[in-house]
Amino acid sequence: MRAEWQAHIDDLLQTYQEKRRQIQDMQSKLESIEAEAEAADGMVKVKVDQQGRLTELELDPRVQRRLGSAELSEAIMEASKDAQRQVTEQLQSAMQGLTPEGTEGGVPDLTKFLPERPGDFDALRERLGILPQ
Repeated sequence: MRAEWQAHIDDLLQTYQEKRRQIQDMQSKLESIEAEAEAADGMVKVKVDQQGRLTELELDPRVQRRLGSAELSEAIMEASKDAQRQVTEQLQSAMQGLTPEGTEGGVPDLTKFLPERPGDFDALRERLGILPQ
């Protein structure tokens, strides 16, 4: 095989590996997204993870004197929904231009867009008579 073909294949493999690293880095960043929100004049505070799951709930001691159980429940839900909305906005912003149309909400596993290794390049090179650099 010609040297320029080998160089082209090597360039493509290097580009592929760099893009895979970039996607893995982006996946790590997406997994660290979280949001906080408050309700009931700051007496209810929540934190959610990148999937909108509640990870922290903080209630001011005054909340028991000021809110009944129904109002407290509503405040917790309000803060949770606000934090979930923030996470969704952060994910959409971070993913803008990176995922196919229709991929919304949650954290898609970007590493699935590219396989771990696109076939056995060593066997392909050997079969084509291309020696590794």
